[in-house]
Amino acid sequence: MTEICADFIVISPYIWVKNACIDFNTEIKRIEIVRDGLDKSKDASTKIVTHGLASTHTHLGLYPIRSTTVLGLNLDDWVSMYAWPWEKFLREHPEASFLTSIKAMKELVSGGVTAFADMHINETLVAEAVKLVGLRADLSVAIMDKGLYTDYEEALDENLELIRISSSNPLIRARLGPCTPRLLKPKDFKNIVDIARVKGIGIHTHLAEVEEDLLWLRKEWGMGLREFINYTGLASVDALIAHSIWISQAIDLIRHAQSIWVAHTPRSNIGLGDGITPITPLLRGGGRVSLGIDVAPTYNLQHDMIALQSLHYGGGRPLQPELIFSLATEGGYRALKIGNGDLVPGEPADIVVWESNDVVAESPVPEITWGNARVSEAYVGGTKVYSEGKLIKVKNLDEINGKYKEFLNLFLTRT
Repeated sequence: MTEICADFIVISPYIWVKNACIDFNTEIKRIEIVRDGLDKSKDASTKIVTHGLASTHTHLGLYPIRSTTVLGLNLDDWVSMYAWPWEKFLREHPEASFLTSIKAMKELVSGGVTAFADMHINETLVAEAVKLVGLRADLSVAIMDKGLYTDYEEALDENLELIRISSSNPLIRARLGPCTPRLLKPKDFKNIVDIARVKGIGIHTHLAEVEEDLLWLRKEWGMGLREFINYTGLASVDALIAHSIWISQAIDLIRHAQSIWVAHTPRSNIGLGDGITPITPLLRGGGRVSLGIDVAPTYNLQHDMIALQSLHYGGGRPLQPELIFSLATEGGYRALKIGNGDLVPGEPADIVVWESNDVVAESPVPEITWGNARVSEAYVGGTKVYSEGKLIKVKNLDEINGKYKEFLNLFLTRT
């Protein structure tokens, strides 16, 4: 049994206690208030314990090109100039996906993320990196019928193999990843959804990321977004749909679908000029929303929470920090089917310990959503995976960093 005592323990986004201790093993056991207060003689900083955060849409493999998303390019130009060349390199040098994933996960957990959904290529090697680091992961292959694959069936077979080899790992869940409607024929997208339904697994996809997606559906297939969702059966399976910016014609369908979770990626959408996901109308209508990093200049989810507070207004006022925190914890964990995302007995012990040097007058939550608190420790399933800037389970990080730099230098000499 592990015990952590803190100035604040955030049980859920709107409920916290002062001067308390939390006991856990693989699960949360109990939270008890220290009646005489904590001994602060040795440490003047404020310690805050929360549930771990979740990024429900991430591309670990694109971590080395993360800063290119703010160069003023639109999505298609960015993909052709930066994403495709780097992904082709990863296909030729799959070990680079393993090394890159470890680098990206280190930044994820340093920002409080203990679980994430990733969609990319070489995902079996990403799974190996996940096992090494010890975070929770929801993995899928970006299934498409062009680009890196000869046809979509090649990518589908790769995704099915990922599901097979991941089934025995309790920290990894795999689902199918039809990349985006523009890179798949509707009938092929539907086939992937049908397979997911039969197998009882989920779907992870991009949907309505840019206006061109809707124009393409209409021009090539004579469909609107609503017709596409209905035709493919997307609303009938456990689905993570990233971005969901241009969804006005189908917003009621999406927010009423019990199985759909929207993965909102604020900074990625801003950087590539995609638009703004209508999360306020979604939430008001009962929609399910979580947060994701996608590809952004940093892989720190706190920075997306800051961007979210700056972007969205409800009733003429900024969104409450507690609401934003709920999207990053409860929303993320429920979207990934891991638990409820709260620190209550019986929940998986995915715990983050934060430290702040500021005065916390009332709620500790804004310290996290505004980036004032830093992560000192993180636990996944009760096991410490991160402490004071170090990945506990990764013993050869210097060697990994050296190989990572070698691959980057090799890529740069070819471009």
